[in-house]
Amino acid sequence: MAALEQASDVLGKVYDAALFDLDGVIYVGQHAVPGVVPVINDLHEELGMTLTYVTNNASRSAQSVADHLTELGLHVEAHDVVTSAQAGAAVMATLVPQGSSIYVLGSRDLMAEIEGVGLKPSQDVDAHHDGVIEGYWPDMPWRMLAQGCHVLNSGVPWVATNMDLTIPTQWGMAPGNGSMVNIVATAVGRRPTAVAGKPEVPLMQQSIDRAQAVRPIVIGDRLDTDILGATNVGIDSLLVFSGVTTVRELLEAPEELRPTYISWDATGLAHSHPAVMQHGSTFTVNDWSIVDGQLSGDSDILDAIRVVSVATWAGALSIAQATAQLSARGIAVG
Repeated sequence: MAALEQASDVLGKVYDAALFDLDGVIYVGQHAVPGVVPVINDLHEELGMTLTYVTNNASRSAQSVADHLTELGLHVEAHDVVTSAQAGAAVMATLVPQGSSIYVLGSRDLMAEIEGVGLKPSQDVDAHHDGVIEGYWPDMPWRMLAQGCHVLNSGVPWVATNMDLTIPTQWGMAPGNGSMVNIVATAVGRRPTAVAGKPEVPLMQQSIDRAQAVRPIVIGDRLDTDILGATNVGIDSLLVFSGVTTVRELLEAPEELRPTYISWDATGLAHSHPAVMQHGSTFTVNDWSIVDGQLSGDSDILDAIRVVSVATWAGALSIAQATAQLSARGIAVG
């Protein structure tokens, strides 16, 4: 079924596991997205939904992430957290023999994950290394990047935990691990051997396996990581607007970046979702419709975004027409 054209009962009843992104979904900065914590707890305690937290941030251990989420009020243990550091370490273990020395461009927590899969983490540039793993670390020194380039020039396997170009901070967007990977790639003249984090399959599959899910759903705020990650493993997704993605970006999204459902935030898991219906050049959802390229309706503005998105993807509206009609109704498109 095409994006936003699939109706659903309450998502927490239909799907057995929720795979949550963190930044922009559970919290923004150090603070929880308003209203989401009690709803997420209820999904598990009242509906029996398995809750798994999936992050591309490789700088923190699963335990430290779980501790942060607990401070926000979520009922979570370290086993419920899957990180790109864990996925990256697992990928590296398939590329080199057990006991191999790995140069770690990243934090102590990333080093611990490498050790946990039977490899030897090191940041000694003068030692022999059999591979390089690179993960986000806000205190990454330039000298370490230069040393990593030296190791990579020997041709050893190179694993990037993820390729997010940006990461949200309390000061706004900052360079993410993908930006650092690109710096190194420019210097050494090659790309990573493998990428573990979203939207690639390793982290997504590890999350599904950890949840022991039969019918999981991804909840995320980024089209190019969360939604594409769901597409890459063939599962449904819920895009939330509490993070970085704008309505305009949703309208412009190619097919592989289009979510199954949309919601203002993760509380959308506790609601049913209507399907946009298409009949020729007419598109409808509840009392909103597009007829001959004109939007009409006056109830839930999330339905207006739904119907305009599907009409735009079908070619019935241009991006300019779509954004103009939503903006005329006071809907911020970004």
